Parts: sequence; structure tokens; C-alpha cells
Amino acid sequence: MHAKHSLEFARAPAVWSMYPKIMVSRKPTLVPDSGAVPRIEARLAKVTIDRKHLAAYSEVCGAAAGPTLPIAYPHVLATPLHLAMLGAEAFPVKLFGLVHVQNRIAMRQPLSAEEPAEIRTWIEGHRDTERGQEFDLHTEYVVAGAALWDETCTFLARKRPSSGAIKPSALRSVDGAPDAVAVKSSSFRAPSGLGRRYGFISGDVNPIHMSDLTARAFGFPRAIAHGMWSLGRAASDFEAEQFNGGCELSVSFKLPIYMPSWLMLQRWPIENGSGFALRDGQGDKPHLAGTLKSLR
Repeated sequence: MHAKHSLEFARAPAVWSMYPKIMVSRKPTLVPDSGAVPRIEARLAKVTIDRKHLAAYSEVCGAAAGPTLPIAYPHVLATPLHLAMLGAEAFPVKLFGLVHVQNRIAMRQPLSAEEPAEIRTWIEGHRDTERGQEFDLHTEYVVAGAALWDETCTFLARKRPSSGAIKPSALRSVDGAPDAVAVKSSSFRAPSGLGRRYGFISGDVNPIHMSDLTARAFGFPRAIAHGMWSLGRAASDFEAEQFNGGCELSVSFKLPIYMPSWLMLQRWPIENGSGFALRDGQGDKPHLAGTLKSLR
């Protein structure tokens, strides 16, 4: 039995203070054969929504400004807690090198920017797969004792670290649109500097996102957009009423988005919701694929 490690915060920890330690970590890239991931949990007792921060997030993700939170915004609020847990000595794997491969968000009702809330997040254990080891990071946004929003982020520690971009063969398959007639398409741009803008807003200042120079140091030809930006930007193209009755948003991240680039979002109806895929400007290469389904 492994001891539980708990972190309690009255206010969100400063992400900038954590990065020096994370950058120089000497942890292994995989959990050793005899090792395990203990339960590590963190709690932010009081969530305070900074309206300027919310407006900046909404602008960079193309979300409508309003009295409720965009569906992926609580992830940004929880990022300092995620970094504190994954950078803690108790987490046995190096944070840099983990690849965000899947994300699932369930929102049971619209989240008010005014209501008091707390954030709870935890990680425990891992799965051995053909590609490497997978870790599930769970987060809840809690209002009046009820988890109105919850998220599972799945990360992959690859067996053989790649010297370049993620290979398609190392990623989950993507279900394409069933019928070109049924597909709705829209396009938008991932401009140069997007990684810095979203990074400063989200607290995720991983060097692969911040500039071409720092991305090349990690084997990428150019800076790549954050996966959670692509999720948030894709979600902003759905109609607001699709979120009001409770919904579940699930995505698999595919090929990296190099900046600058044009992107095409394709949407099509499925039972109880919509399927969607974010592709390059020509509609060929998949960057993410997912579903948005009603919970009712």
C-alpha cells in the first residue's frame, strides 16, 4: 500500500516558481518495473474568477463572452494544481516528455462565473500499453458540494522518446465524417505567437509551444499549438444550446499543429450529439477528433 500525498492550497500556486524544478528534473521517463504511481491529490479551496483572465481566454479560444465559463476553462484554472502534482517528488516520471493523448470533459450544467467553487484533482496508478505507459489525471469543479464539471486527461510516456514530431502510427485512430453531404465545415487560423499567448493565459509554458527556437531544442521543426487550445477553439464553434442541458466532450489528440497554419473543423451528426475532427487547411491531416454528446 502506497501512502497518499495531499496538497492543499488557499490560492492557486504560482506556476513560474515550479518550472525551474520541473526543467531540471532527473526523474526517469517511465515508471520503473518495481515502481508505482501513488495517489497524489490537490485541492484549491476557493476558486476566484478573474474577469480579465476569463476574457483573455475567451478571446484566444474564440469563445463567446458571457456569464458562464467556456467548457474547457476549468482546466486552465486547475493547471497550477496539475503542475504541482506532476512536478512533486511523489510522481515518479519526468513531466517533460509526457504527451497529452486524450481528454474527456463532462459538464452537467453551465458554470456561473460568480458562484463560489473549489477544484479537486488527483492521479493514481498507470497502465502499460504497447506505446508506453498511460496516466489518468482527474479533475472536478465543485459548486456547493456537487461536482458540476469533471475531466480526465490521459497522458502517455512513450517507450522510445521521439526526436521529432509525433508519428501517426503512435496515435489512436480517427473516425472520419460518414458523409460529405452531412458535414459542416468552418476554418480558422493558428497564428504565430499563439503558443505564447495561450501559454501565458493557461500557465502551460512548455518550451515546445513558446517559440520555434525552443521547440527545435525538443525535436520539433516549429512551435506547436497547445492541445487544450485546439480543444477549446473547436468547442467554441458549437452552438451554446448544445452545452446548456449537460454534455460530454471527448477528444483524441492526433498530429501536432505547427504555427502558423490554417485549420478546418468538420462536424457531423451522430446519435445524441455531434462528431467532429480538426484537420489541416486542406482537410487531410487530422489534429484531433472527438464527440460532443448530450448527458440527457
